[in-house]
Amino acid sequence: MKILFLTHTSPYPPDDGMRSTCYALIKEMSLRHDVSLLSLVESDSEAAQIEHMRPIVKGLHIIKHDIPRSIFRRVRNIFFECAPFCVVQFMNDSFANKMRELLQKEKFDLVHFTSINISGYWDCLGNTPGLFFPHDSVSMQFRRNAGQEPHWLKKFYLYAQSRKAKYFEKTMIPKFTKTVVVSEVDRQWILKFLPNAQIPVIPGGVDPDRFKPRDTTDDFPSVIFRGVMNFIPNSDSVLYFYREIMPLIQKEFPKLKFYVVGKNPPPEILALNGNNTVVTGLVPDIQAYMAKATVNICPMRSGSGMKNKILEAWAMERAVVASSIACDGINIADGKDILVADEPQKFADAVIRLLKDPALRQSLGRAGREKCISRYTWAYVATLFEKVYKEMAIR
Repeated sequence: MKILFLTHTSPYPPDDGMRSTCYALIKEMSLRHDVSLLSLVESDSEAAQIEHMRPIVKGLHIIKHDIPRSIFRRVRNIFFECAPFCVVQFMNDSFANKMRELLQKEKFDLVHFTSINISGYWDCLGNTPGLFFPHDSVSMQFRRNAGQEPHWLKKFYLYAQSRKAKYFEKTMIPKFTKTVVVSEVDRQWILKFLPNAQIPVIPGGVDPDRFKPRDTTDDFPSVIFRGVMNFIPNSDSVLYFYREIMPLIQKEFPKLKFYVVGKNPPPEILALNGNNTVVTGLVPDIQAYMAKATVNICPMRSGSGMKNKILEAWAMERAVVASSIACDGINIADGKDILVADEPQKFADAVIRLLKDPALRQSLGRAGREKCISRYTWAYVATLFEKVYKEMAIR
């Protein structure tokens, strides 16, 4: 099949959940199909990075785009625009024109929209089938984020974006040939306002050759949380663990070290650096930090979709403690491949249990990797998308 992928940012380097998913899917599909990529890029450095995709795809097309981020522009969106700001930010006439040109010249079998950010170009499809892959329900993500936001003005903004995203999802999903999400939780949320929608669930994945066990010295006792740190659910998780859970663990393990690893840490996260907390920012080898931390944690209280960080920890045979929300979309067995806890004391108890029991850490890690190999490789995920592609082609 001839497939055109659309991305709102360079899939390379695959250093966050969105990029790693786009990169892996494009790479897998290029092994089986005739794949082209049309992407927005903001800077010269990003334009240089996306060149790593050129040997992978048949055609690479990039459009430079300055992403609006100002408060004034966000306020304007609240009162004068129907679409959520995460869609409006990435609208570009040159991109739309290029997409129409490619569809007319290349005769693609389908277009794969890789996020809600790029979905505003649905009206460029013409008669070409379009697959909408928002990953998760963005309206649910904004709603959950608003529920955890203490500042009234930010809370107002997040609720406003949730309403816009819900309207956008309700009106946009029927315009696509197929829509896919990564978890049943996201699917059920959408079905509340689109009860007749046919939405397949395809999970995220992991590269078990990139994320694999490492023989390294354990920095005992330590925990790690990793992710893009200016993403609200991630920064909330860090602050929640630091303020409400870490002190409980330190009653038994006073020397506990907390690694906060990931790019773009905002000031409130950087302020935590010191004593027993290490805020690294972007690191060249994330696996090194994951391997040396005694326990990988995921105390999410907001957000949506599926947490690839859990799959990646599993693939490295690392023991994980996570909240229920963090486990959305993942086939877990509490006590066998992961420990699940939601209240601060229960989460602390689960971490303490693992710190005291190396055999349990080892068994959870091994079970996690086995599950990754059987259910969550990108090669397997690609076959699930191919089934949807074939259904689209039949229509």
